[in-house]
Amino acid sequence: MRFGGMRITIDREIHAMLILWISPILLFLALIASRAVPALMAATLALALSAVIVIVAGPVAVSPKEYAAILLAGAWIALPAVLVILAGLYFTEVLAPPQTEATTLSPRALGTTCLFIAPFVETATGFGVGYVVAVTATMRAGIAPASALALGAFSQSLVPWGALGIGTKISAAIAGVPVDDLTWRIAFIIAPILLVMLPVYWRIAQGTGITIDRAQRIEDAAAVVALALLLIVTNAILPIELAGLAALAPVLLFRLWHSEGSALFTAASLRRGIPYAILMGLLAITKLIPDVLATLSAPAYTPGQGAPLFAPLASPAIPLILAAILGCFAHGHWRGLSSGIAPTFAKGARACAMTVLLVALAWVIVRSGIAEAFAQAARNSLGESAALLVPMLGALGGYLTGSNTGAGSLAMPVALSVARAPDALRWIAAAAIIAGSVFTAFSPVRFAMGQAIAGAGRDDTSKALRALAPFALATIAICVGAVWIM
Repeated sequence: MRFGGMRITIDREIHAMLILWISPILLFLALIASRAVPALMAATLALALSAVIVIVAGPVAVSPKEYAAILLAGAWIALPAVLVILAGLYFTEVLAPPQTEATTLSPRALGTTCLFIAPFVETATGFGVGYVVAVTATMRAGIAPASALALGAFSQSLVPWGALGIGTKISAAIAGVPVDDLTWRIAFIIAPILLVMLPVYWRIAQGTGITIDRAQRIEDAAAVVALALLLIVTNAILPIELAGLAALAPVLLFRLWHSEGSALFTAASLRRGIPYAILMGLLAITKLIPDVLATLSAPAYTPGQGAPLFAPLASPAIPLILAAILGCFAHGHWRGLSSGIAPTFAKGARACAMTVLLVALAWVIVRSGIAEAFAQAARNSLGESAALLVPMLGALGGYLTGSNTGAGSLAMPVALSVARAPDALRWIAAAAIIAGSVFTAFSPVRFAMGQAIAGAGRDDTSKALRALAPFALATIAICVGAVWIM
């Protein structure tokens, strides 16, 4: 009895310490849920609490100097996203049509924009640029801010391939497995998620006053099924940089041709597409030509503390800026080049600050040993069932950081600790990457971008999140189910 009582006391102490160590995340989630303070303040308070806990009572010894180095590394990891947030906003601002230019979206055009065009842009550029495209297009069509925020979330459906798969490659590196071993597994798991996404999309679209009839639903479903099948095929034969784009391109082109017919090739339509064509061309040149990529990747830097190398010249922000400038030449919107700078920083400052704070918080959790301590406790308490928690951690990481890189940083160390076999590790990692990727769509980081573009308030954000809740729950269920089955 004495030893049993000792064990209970020790277990209680361990559980109490775990709650203390993860309390910064709990504080952030509680403040967001209660709406007691703005999201930016909630992130700041959570990060301040993490400093006290990690330095005074963390699972490993961390000095104030080491903590500052970890914060710097977290900010460094956030830097690529910050640059693309600002570049994406600038791209949108300088190419924005005059306020008197009205646009409409048919049911087919709405689906094409939210389910295919925006994910295509996100796959090519990453970091929420597809979200910017979707929210901007829906707002210009007169859709209310709350619905625009919700519809924009579907742009993140293929984030595992976002920014040509950079976040997934980083997650694979952390997990110590070849990325090609993960991509086809990701394609298999994401197929049912794409299908359950559709009813949620239709319900939100119907709420905007756009009627989605039976014929349109069948067409949407057929296109999504084709996309899911193409993802499985392309990821089996192509590298991740090409697989997502190769799967999306034929479906997108067919939808555009079916929608516009010969009008797709008129001068006006082609002119509207010039900036995006320039962007895709620049991305193809800088990302897919080995010599060019090697040249741009040569000056790369890291502050240490496990932060990955960042090559400024290889950032997608540069093609975005160049495409905006060249697009202005094509459109004759010269004044936009200068007048778009101030609105870009005004709209993007909050989103950038949120990104830095939340990625830094996630990196503190990883580098301070909290993630590993959590994994060990889960393994001791749940045994093999601890693996079921990893997709949830991936989802939490995606939510907190708005990046599947951040999701991988939080979930992969735990996946390594709980996986019992190499094949199991690969399925666990794939499920966590998907959960984290989809949950970037619900992140305060992503919604801060949407609020900046749409002029949305906190009530709009709450309405959008409630509308998206079934999609979030279905994603978690499928990812956890995949780990359980495999």
